[in-house]
Amino acid sequence: MRNPVSRIAAGLAAVLITTLTATLPALPAAAGDPVKSPDEGLVLYSSYPTEVVGRQGKPDDVCRQVPTDATWLLAWSGGFGSVSGYRTPDCSGQPSELNNFHSWPKGHYLTYKAG
Repeated sequence: MRNPVSRIAAGLAAVLITTLTATLPALPAAAGDPVKSPDEGLVLYSSYPTEVVGRQGKPDDVCRQVPTDATWLLAWSGGFGSVSGYRTPDCSGQPSELNNFHSWPKGHYLTYKAG
């Protein structure tokens, strides 16, 4: 016969597992490119942290559209010195620096330049 402490521990473990299973949502499958770690170039991610929604291989200072679902970015390699985000569709107006592990609400930035 088990001792009372073992029975109590087994009961608490069962309750914990049942509670976590019922309360944690299922994680959606990533719809973007596969995640690599380490990755290469500038990678834009959605708010779901492992979904890649855009990539840029090398800095070129060209005005590009921010992917609709992008909420953060990380420059893994390639010499990206500055990534400026703009709230306009043509990279005009006041830029915001995005290259220092910075996140934003979905749709906040419309365009960016990576130099």
